[in-house]
Amino acid sequence: MAVFIVSLLIFLSVIAVLLWVKTPHYQMSKDDVVQLLQKVLVGQAGENDWAIFLSSSFRHCPELEPFRDACAAIDEKEYLGHTRSGFLFSESGLAQIREILKQLEQMDC
Repeated sequence: MAVFIVSLLIFLSVIAVLLWVKTPHYQMSKDDVVQLLQKVLVGQAGENDWAIFLSSSFRHCPELEPFRDACAAIDEKEYLGHTRSGFLFSESGLAQIREILKQLEQMDC
């Protein structure tokens, strides 16, 4: 009987801890997006960084959503992938990202 009670207490403790601890999630802030775009412009952004940005949700800051959408449109037309130079985009794509970065830096979020 004592083994059953101890087992039950351990089981309930584990359930309580699992319910208390929340699943971590990553939210990109405006500063994170600015840093990413700056890295893209100097050829230091990785393909994974870019893919995570494009797949991110900005429900916590809806003002960032149009910037992500604009970057996704640039991605469809100007994305080169990893190149020897380190740049992920064509010159035209980099120019468009530069404009988005200027607008983003002026935005409050």
